[in-house]
Amino acid sequence: MDDLKTDSKRAAILEQAFAAFTTYGYKRTTMDDIARAAGLSRPALYLFYRNKGDIFRASMSVMMAEMRGNVARCFEGEGGALGKVNEALNEAIVRPYRQIADTPHGAEIFDAKDEFASDLFLEWINAVEDEISAGLEIEEAAGRIDLAGAGVAPRLLASLLLDATEGMKMRMPDMDVVSAKLADLVRLLIGPYAR
Repeated sequence: MDDLKTDSKRAAILEQAFAAFTTYGYKRTTMDDIARAAGLSRPALYLFYRNKGDIFRASMSVMMAEMRGNVARCFEGEGGALGKVNEALNEAIVRPYRQIADTPHGAEIFDAKDEFASDLFLEWINAVEDEISAGLEIEEAAGRIDLAGAGVAPRLLASLLLDATEGMKMRMPDMDVVSAKLADLVRLLIGPYAR
């Protein structure tokens, strides 16, 4: 029972912290702000997290776990491989980006990521690569794509998709444009292997 209570408190803290970070900015948000929003005293908050950096990292880890589940679900069912991969890239890259960027302090959150949590970005990209690679394996096992016949490893194809997507994000800061171009990218990189 205590573990469930602790997990519930942690989830509430992270939810309120994310709201505070995106509303007030990472730098302006204090442990007092987070504690108050979560209905805790500041000393009680320190029983769960050492500092706001730990809270930020934990918030991003929760987002990453949600993203992994969302991407894995993209590969369920009978639809075509191209649509599934496109949907997976949107779930993994576009939707989380918008979730942060469309807030009053989204740019600052991205800066904080670059400032002290660059390892989380790499972990995120690796998680996306894992999920898309696994999805491509599912599609191949179901006979919807043929990568083995062409000598293409799912991991390599997933890596190329992500490298291209990250390049598009750098060149085109408008996520609507990136999202639209993802369909073309998937068609060009996955289409030749579709059955």
